[in-house]
Amino acid sequence: MNPLLRFVVIGLGGMAKVHLEAADWLEKQGLAKLCGVVAIEFDRRRFPELVQSFVARQIPLYASIEEFLQRAAGSADVLTVPIGIHQHVPVSSAALRAGLHVYCEKPVAATIQEVDQLIAAQKSSGKVVGINFQNIYSASIQNLKARICDGRLGELKSAALICSWPRSRSYYARNDWAGRLRKNGDWILDSPVNNAMGHYLHNMLYLASSSRFDSALPLEITAELYRAANIESYDTAALRVRCENGKLVHGYFTLAGSTVYGPVMKLSCENGKVTWQNFNGETNIRYHDGTKEKFDNGPPEWTYEGFRNFVRAIRGEASLLCPPEICRSHSLCVNGAHESCPVIQNFPSSEITVVTDKEMPPSDAMAEFDRVPGLNALLQQAFAQRKLPSEIGIPWAVAGEPFKLQNYDQFPAARGNFSKRNL
Repeated sequence: MNPLLRFVVIGLGGMAKVHLEAADWLEKQGLAKLCGVVAIEFDRRRFPELVQSFVARQIPLYASIEEFLQRAAGSADVLTVPIGIHQHVPVSSAALRAGLHVYCEKPVAATIQEVDQLIAAQKSSGKVVGINFQNIYSASIQNLKARICDGRLGELKSAALICSWPRSRSYYARNDWAGRLRKNGDWILDSPVNNAMGHYLHNMLYLASSSRFDSALPLEITAELYRAANIESYDTAALRVRCENGKLVHGYFTLAGSTVYGPVMKLSCENGKVTWQNFNGETNIRYHDGTKEKFDNGPPEWTYEGFRNFVRAIRGEASLLCPPEICRSHSLCVNGAHESCPVIQNFPSSEITVVTDKEMPPSDAMAEFDRVPGLNALLQQAFAQRKLPSEIGIPWAVAGEPFKLQNYDQFPAARGNFSKRNL
C-alpha cells in the first residue's frame, strides 16, 4: 500500500483555504495528509481559530516559505502554491530545487517566459507540477474532451464564452496585487482573463485540441480591454483567438456588469453543438443525428479532483491532466491580449454607476461597486454575433490590433513599451 503523500500548504485564507480543505479530503480518500502550513503572522491574526485547530492536530506552522524550505522541506512531499500570480514560478521553482512536487494555483504565471522557466525547472527536477485550472479536471470538461477526441462530437470548429461576475472595490483591496499589472518590477497582469475567469478561456483552448493531453495553439489574438474600476489592469475583455487548423475562439469577460451571468459556453463541433454553463458545468449536447446528451460535474467535491489527479500522477496511477505545458496556450493569449490592446480603455464616466450591493454568493457582505449598466446586454449581443464590441457599433468601444503569436516567447514584445503606456 502506498504511503500518504505529505502536503504543506502556503497560507490560511483565500484559495489557501480551498487547498487546506482539499488536503483533508485527500486524507479521507487515503491519498495524502496535511503535514504543515506556511502561515505568516498577518494570517495568524486573521484566522486564530484555524491556527488553534492546527496546533491541536500537531501540524507544524512555518513563519515563511523560506523557513519551511530551509528547515523542513525534507518532511514533506508536496508544496501547494495558492499565492500571488507573480510568486507562482519563483516559489514553485524553489520547491522543485528542494526536491518537492508542486501543485500551483492558476494561472501558471503572468508571462510566457515564466511559464517556460517553470517547464524547464520541472523537467530538470524530475518532479511533478500540476496547475489548478480546476475545470479541466471536472467531469463535464473531461467528458467533452473525450467526445471530441474519440470522434463522437468530432473536432471543435469554434467556441465562445460569456461571463459576468460583478466584483466590488473590496475585491481589489483584498491584497496588494489584485487589479495590478506589476508590482516592484514583477509582472502580475491580474485580470478576469488571467485570474477570476481564467478557467473558461483555458477550457476553450483545451477543447479546441483533439489531442488528449494538449491545448490548441493560438496563432493570432485580437483584444479589446476596458476598465470601470480604479485599477491598473482591466476588468472587462472581449477576445477573438484564431487557433491552429482554423479554429476560432471568442471570449467575453467582465467584472463590471450589474448582475451575475454565466459562464455560458457554446461549442460548434463537426458532429454536434454544445451548451455548457454555470459553476457545475451543466452540459447539453445536440448531435447532428438528432440524439441528445446531458451531464454535469456531479457532487461538489469535483473541485478537488485536480488534487486527486495530481496525487495519482505522482504515484504512477494516472496521467497528469494539467501540467504547465497544457496551460501555455492560456498564457500566450493573456500576453497577446495586452500586445493587441496595449492601452487599456477607461469606460466613459457617464457609463459608470457607483452602487452599494451584496458581494457575489456565497458572501452576503455589502460593498461598493463600479458598474456599467447595460454592459451585460451589450456583451451578450456581441457573444450572439461572435463579434467584438467595436464591431457592433458601441460608441465607447475601441478596436485592438490583431497580434501574431507564432514564436512569441517574451512579454512584452520588443516593438512596444507596454509598461509606460499603462502605469
